[in-house]
Amino acid sequence: MKRIILLFPALIFLAIACKQTKQPAGTVQSAEDSLASSFLPVADFIRNDIMKVDSFSGGIVRKVNIDGKKDSTFIQLPAFHQLANQFLLPELDSASFHEHFREHSLMDETTQMVNFIYSLKQPDWPLRSVMVYLTPTLEVDKVNRIYMEREFTRGDTTIQQKLTWKMQAYFYIVTIRQPKNGPAVTSMEKVIWDPQYFAE
Repeated sequence: MKRIILLFPALIFLAIACKQTKQPAGTVQSAEDSLASSFLPVADFIRNDIMKVDSFSGGIVRKVNIDGKKDSTFIQLPAFHQLANQFLLPELDSASFHEHFREHSLMDETTQMVNFIYSLKQPDWPLRSVMVYLTPTLEVDKVNRIYMEREFTRGDTTIQQKLTWKMQAYFYIVTIRQPKNGPAVTSMEKVIWDPQYFAE
């Protein structure tokens, strides 16, 4: 079993050097407001990584696996952007994120990563959970990976998605479509731009 140590959020916020807004003189920030203002900018992390992909002309591989049937192909930047935009969810907008989620953090001794976990306050939001994995260093903490879960309906089909973004390497989305009448269909779409992961 993994040994997990809970950390004080204030220490974590100092460790990642989150930019805080100064309060006007004579005002007091509530604990809830302080926590909300410290939320990590998840969408910005992804946008910055997309910009890094734009800055080089290396190959980008798209792999698809639908119920065991596999296919792979090289794609160009426009197709990459279309697929990557699935991670830039409207629920990650700052106001919505603060309203619908609560944050807690912990240090995983096994992976040596600081995990920021955003859990839903009410179970009526398509984005169900978000996790940001940080690798702490003496200089600056680095975002290693972002994981999100969604659930929504489209017509008579319930759709569950598990989205993983590995910084400077790849992203993948596992989708389970469950029609009202019929078997579930599972698909995985993976987009890779770091050549060392092409063979995975």
